[in-house]
Amino acid sequence: MTVGSAFWIAAVRARESEREDRLFDDPFARELAGERGFTTMAASERATGGENPYIPVRVRWFDDLATTTRDVTQVVLLGAGLDTRPYRLDLPATLDWYEVDRAEVFATKQPVLAQAGPRCRRHTVVADLSTDWTTPLLDAGCQPGAQTLWLAEGLFFYLTEDQIVTLLKTAAQLCAPGSRFAADVTGTTGLDSPAMQPYRNWCADNGFPPPFGSDDPAALFQAGGWHADHLTAPGAADANHGRLHPQPGGVVPGRTHFVTATT
Repeated sequence: MTVGSAFWIAAVRARESEREDRLFDDPFARELAGERGFTTMAASERATGGENPYIPVRVRWFDDLATTTRDVTQVVLLGAGLDTRPYRLDLPATLDWYEVDRAEVFATKQPVLAQAGPRCRRHTVVADLSTDWTTPLLDAGCQPGAQTLWLAEGLFFYLTEDQIVTLLKTAAQLCAPGSRFAADVTGTTGLDSPAMQPYRNWCADNGFPPPFGSDDPAALFQAGGWHADHLTAPGAADANHGRLHPQPGGVVPGRTHFVTATT
């Protein structure tokens, strides 16, 4: 995730939190987003023609997973951005939660959260996922061979397929059998559309890979050493909350998918 997108997502969380029918409540999101986040959100919605109802559903899907997954002793949030789940979710006090992202992200985040207390044991890990991130993660106390929940929310879109497979393989090597990995995987539909071209141009101009998508998320996870045991499309009964056009469960070719996988 780019730093700019982290502010944008925080703005979306802030707006959702202020709805009467909100899917979650993030009391820190507005301050984290700041003017930059709301400006970016407005620009994005002008370019796409309106508010994106998918993002709040995605946040809630990962929220539900984090609070209902049993038998894990640690969570690793890859590309954490301005996420605040350790402060706003009902998590076990004994849970170790590791946030992995770059220094500039934490420089924005830490002052806002300084006066708040996390509900679990939160650890910040300064690392770039395109380089060595395992050493700082282990140095922060992450236990290799432990039952682990890995979360990659909004991350794969910004990586190459090779980077994703390498990341999945690395995660599989660092945890116990039966651990879980959850991610959203964008479908290929629309990645080459005119609406996406400005972003593709920005990626080319700034040295970032083009947006990633896959219509076979199970194969993507299998290549990384994981078995995708549940796949659903946003809009399905288990990923909707009345916000999205109804979709069937399972794999819907061309669509984004929420994936949970086990080692």
